Amino acid sequence: MCNTKELLFSIFSTPKGIYLYSTQSYQGDLAKYGSSFEDSLKNICTSNKLFSAITDFSCSNVLPVVSTSTHSLYNFATDYGLPSSTDYPVRGPKGDILAISWTNFFTSLLVTMEAAGVTSQTFWTFSNSGGVYNSADNCINGTSNGAAGAIGSPTDNTTSWVNSGAPACNESHPIICLCYKD
Repeated sequence: MCNTKELLFSIFSTPKGIYLYSTQSYQGDLAKYGSSFEDSLKNICTSNKLFSAITDFSCSNVLPVVSTSTHSLYNFATDYGLPSSTDYPVRGPKGDILAISWTNFFTSLLVTMEAAGVTSQTFWTFSNSGGVYNSADNCINGTSNGAAGAIGSPTDNTTSWVNSGAPACNESHPIICLCYKD
């Protein structure tokens, strides 16, 4: 835990960006943690933020890095107002830059999720390359453990990082969350 001085320093000195952090592991039926699949994912990210290694404690906008049937990752700038300019690079929890912008996040990463300190485990994305919703591998839109779900790779920095396989939804994987301030 940070002391008060460290916390104040992080609020005033943290570089602008979209910060990523990992959650604890969950089975693929992620929709059971809220009134809708999107609410459930936001609840998971919000509850895990407090325990994350994220440097920017003051970021208040939290979103899951998971595609749903109504919100594909690549379209978060339009759907949620996520900043997509180079003024907001995509960063690991301690500030390492993974991509110069949200748009570039899907073309290739500058460093891997693991190298940036986000996670060393595969993680649920329910996405295809380019951050498009994976209509085949999505744990039946996060409602079932009896199907398959697309996962991302912590060690791949090519366009394939977002879809490195589709294991059974009864497996447990973390999700990656993002946090930014306006």
